[in-house]
Amino acid sequence: MNWRGAWQLSRPLPLAIWSIPTVLMGFFLQQGAHVPHVGISLALAMIGAMLLQGFVTHGLNDLYDWDSGTDQTTTGIISGGSRVLVHGLLTARQIWWLVGAGTLGYIVTAIGLIALRGDGVGIWAILALFGAVAYSVPPARWSYRPFAGEWGALFPTMVSGVVLGAMAKNPQLSSTVYIGAGVYGLYCVASVMQHHLTDMDADWQAHPPKRTTPAYWWRQKHRSPLEIILAYQGLGIIVCLLGLYSDPRIFGAWAGIFAVAMLITALTPWHDDPWSLTRRDVALKLLAIIGVMSIAH
Repeated sequence: MNWRGAWQLSRPLPLAIWSIPTVLMGFFLQQGAHVPHVGISLALAMIGAMLLQGFVTHGLNDLYDWDSGTDQTTTGIISGGSRVLVHGLLTARQIWWLVGAGTLGYIVTAIGLIALRGDGVGIWAILALFGAVAYSVPPARWSYRPFAGEWGALFPTMVSGVVLGAMAKNPQLSSTVYIGAGVYGLYCVASVMQHHLTDMDADWQAHPPKRTTPAYWWRQKHRSPLEIILAYQGLGIIVCLLGLYSDPRIFGAWAGIFAVAMLITALTPWHDDPWSLTRRDVALKLLAIIGVMSIAH
């Protein structure tokens, strides 16, 4: 096993930007008294999230995007997979081993969290795992179908991560957690759609074509792919406004985050060079971290 390849497959930067903040979002959203073993529960939730994204999601995505050919031709900088197959750092067989190990590790952390926080954890853990698998693996392969990738896989997986983070603190979920999970899920969906902009040409020419929603909107609807991203961000603001009755501080802050994100998206020259698009993509991801830290207490 090439351990440098395993490290690269996990994609530490996206891991740090998504997995840890997702769990912390739920942890910070949860209200009420802490229950025992909070530190252990939080660690299990974080480790599980990192294993799920780092090896299961990224591994399966690399394998099936390699088969379709999109990763070989994309101009993306931080999109377009980990490049371990492109650069010969890992074989497909080795990636499958890492996917299996990541899945086993995730199940172990989920069982540990169930032991500490109850059977309700299992529902959300299974939903997150299902979304991670269905995103890339046939026959679902929802990342290759417009809108299905967002609503069938991305949104439920991100919502589940937030909820599991909240349950690490206290398994009795509040309305603030549910609304906040929806807000965060929508932000992540919009961010991933922005992430796809640099890959649209390669995705459309893949076999089968990877018909992400931005690529579909551009190639088949002949409209700007930014419309879809702005629509998801606008929907996020609406949910934030609905959440103001639950916690004005939290959802007011997130409404501001969405507003800044919409401004960045609206000013994005989506046909620009990959480096320019990547800088805006990273800016949106950093905004998510700011949003999570803004509600820390």
